[in-house]
Amino acid sequence: MNDDTEEISIKSDFIDLLKDKYLSYALSTITDRALPDVRDGLKPVHRRLLYAMSELKLGSEESFKKCARVVGDVIGKYHPHGEQAVYDSLVKLAQDFSHRYPLIQGQGNFGNIDGDNAAAMRYTESRLTKISELIMDKINDGTTKFIRNYDETEYEPTVFPSHFPNLLANGSSGIAVGMATSIPPHNIIEILEMAKLLIDNEEIESTALMKNFKGPDLPTGGLIVSTKEEIHEIYQKGRGSLKIRCKWQEVKVNNSYAIKITEIPFGIQKSKLIEKLADCVISKTVKNISDVRDESDETVCIIIKPKNSNIPSQQIMANLYKHTDLEINLSINMNVLQGGDGRIPKVLSLQEILVQWLDHRQQILIKSNEFYLERAEKKIHNLEGYLIVYVNIDRVISIIRNSESPKRDLIEEFDISDTQAESVLEMKLRSLRKLEEIKLKSDLKKFKKQRKEIKDLLASPATQKFKMIEEIDRLLSLFMDDNDLSSLSKRLTKIEEPVDVEYQNFEEELALTIFLTEKGWIKAIEGHATDETGVKLKDKDKLIYFGQITTERKLLLFTNIGKVYSIYANKLAINNDFEPIKKYLNLHQDEFILYISEYSLDESDLVLISKAGKGIITKQKEMLTSTRNGKVLINLPHGASLGVVRKIIGSHIAIINDLGNLLVFDHRDIKRLSRGSGVIFQNLKNGKVIDLTSINLDEQINLVNKNTNRSVIKANAIDYLGERGRIGKKVKIRNVSNIPLLRFISNRKS
Repeated sequence: MNDDTEEISIKSDFIDLLKDKYLSYALSTITDRALPDVRDGLKPVHRRLLYAMSELKLGSEESFKKCARVVGDVIGKYHPHGEQAVYDSLVKLAQDFSHRYPLIQGQGNFGNIDGDNAAAMRYTESRLTKISELIMDKINDGTTKFIRNYDETEYEPTVFPSHFPNLLANGSSGIAVGMATSIPPHNIIEILEMAKLLIDNEEIESTALMKNFKGPDLPTGGLIVSTKEEIHEIYQKGRGSLKIRCKWQEVKVNNSYAIKITEIPFGIQKSKLIEKLADCVISKTVKNISDVRDESDETVCIIIKPKNSNIPSQQIMANLYKHTDLEINLSINMNVLQGGDGRIPKVLSLQEILVQWLDHRQQILIKSNEFYLERAEKKIHNLEGYLIVYVNIDRVISIIRNSESPKRDLIEEFDISDTQAESVLEMKLRSLRKLEEIKLKSDLKKFKKQRKEIKDLLASPATQKFKMIEEIDRLLSLFMDDNDLSSLSKRLTKIEEPVDVEYQNFEEELALTIFLTEKGWIKAIEGHATDETGVKLKDKDKLIYFGQITTERKLLLFTNIGKVYSIYANKLAINNDFEPIKKYLNLHQDEFILYISEYSLDESDLVLISKAGKGIITKQKEMLTSTRNGKVLINLPHGASLGVVRKIIGSHIAIINDLGNLLVFDHRDIKRLSRGSGVIFQNLKNGKVIDLTSINLDEQINLVNKNTNRSVIKANAIDYLGERGRIGKKVKIRNVSNIPLLRFISNRKS
């Protein structure tokens, strides 16, 4: 029985001991390894690296020294850990693709965005950057608490003065026991402008504070695909997730195109990304691409070739976002060490981080000025002692020459302090000149003025705030004026409103024939029909579109109210009966389809004109929509209707109204718009536009009767040339009543 009790007691003691040791380990991991200090944004290893380099006199204007020397000093004096871990930390501080504002300037191979490792530390060299010097500015001016190192042979700082807001500017990441931090880099100009607002108004609302704040500014650029409201909500809570995409553009290659990726998401290794893209081609995970090439040099350049030039680039990218790291979720968790000693972990909002940094900067301002005040007091004290000497110079010399204890006698006779007496005894004979006395009086006046200014500053919080704003303005000028740091102020990461492209993973391409009726019924059959024979329509209905297409093509549908909708042909039910178009589109009650056309990948423009004669010219790519709701292209007045939609294939536009006026004008002077109310194409008061076409001046205009399809008028385009906005010339036609039936027959497909 006693043995059992003893065994239980031993187990209990062991468990308690294990709990205590694990808790100590967990706290040590949190406070000494994983989480940054909110005041200077650094972890101990980073702080020790920068301090060791400062002690080695490796300033931004000094010569480089071997990284092995730096690492040796760090692990020998301050950080007794593995040399490779310390070197890895040094390398990361020097990488411009890891840090928005690098703290170390490297010379040699410091790795690359492909994920290649840096050269061995014996081959590389380093020195501090100007940013690091800003972080350590005034470190020896009484601003920083120094503690003993691990073997109590050296002293190291517990925190830097951090004139530069490093935590937000460079961000931080780390994983501890039970908690982690993930803070992305931000733009220094945006941070400092917010800091100024907080100094002026400590009670400012977070929405007002972040009015001009855009979000993370990542060293690798990219796109943030989130709304302003979503970004602000994350920074108010201190945690959340943002969607980051690559930057890309479509480039023309012969009769097709290619996708050129110029920036990749932050933290992604380019080599692994290329491997994944190549795997998508080989495994046919993404069936729409045929080749991937890495043409990068100092900048990222990844070329992706589509299999079919008819597939929109937006669609291919949507597929790649789904299967690769061209789109990632950037985690934000602003968990930092805060409190007076920087030992308490807490998730802070953006505003709270700025407030704590500013509080730290105010304490640095106070401590540095207390240090300067003490120094000024000592200087004034010594100068007053010197001046006593000059007034009684002969007696002083006599005491020094004849007294066995000159210091004591000087103190007794002139009522000066021990420090003053010591200074007098150490004074050089050459200082006894009359000119030196004048200089001493001038210096005394100067230091007394300085003392008063410092005391006024320490006594006035308002003056302290003013000085802090001055400091921030000087810092802003460093990044905004034309100097070495100005290039770092430009925002690299752009913000885009989220526009999700409908995901498609195309199967084998099929030939289709599409039928659309006037009353809004649509039908798709497999194969390319040559005519509409056999297609049964409902009573009093008629076809407005009959065309051949493939499953990988997209249809553009234009409605009477000036809206456009887009839908992939493979979304239609194939070989079924006619279906209502409203099954695929959210049409309004009085809205109906007027025109339908295929989306093409060429860079041609489309012209849209209302029946009242106002129109716009826009790119086809501006018409793609990602939802069933479509988008408005031309803003029409109440009761007005869209008239004609045509592809521009010539240099001029020919337009005719139901009054028989024909006008030809040059469209190249019209500004291209994505949407708008439009400009006047043809000046109409009572008439309506009945048709429009694109034509060259050397071509012939052919007008036919839409009922009989017989040619009515053939004329030279140049004969009807005029200025945009005019009424045009009357056409010569025998039966005027047939004018509303006129339609253009283009010499080419439009």
